[in-house]
Amino acid sequence: MKSSPVFEFRQAVGQLRVLVPPVWRVKVRRCALPEGCSGDCSLVTPKKGDPYYSVRVNRSLSEDAQTLILLHEWSHALSWGSESHRIRHHGPEFGIAYARAWSALIEE
Repeated sequence: MKSSPVFEFRQAVGQLRVLVPPVWRVKVRRCALPEGCSGDCSLVTPKKGDPYYSVRVNRSLSEDAQTLILLHEWSHALSWGSESHRIRHHGPEFGIAYARAWSALIEE
């Protein structure tokens, strides 16, 4: 018997977009990633249009694991703001952003 995920991935994306939006828009994709890579977040600066964050989550993970990785990567986007080049990847700003993202999901 398959257990239901703690947080449904798409629902989590929607809640994060509304409750804790980063400075720039976030594009989320579930895709195949190299061995050992669960997910990543990067700032994309196109020649035309506004910058945005690209969050990729390894689709080979369980639904629960995908949602946890989503939270982690979303927290990077939140903590970086428009200063992604100045913020440490897992520094205090990240911890605060991670707490905000978790709170957004469990309090909703």
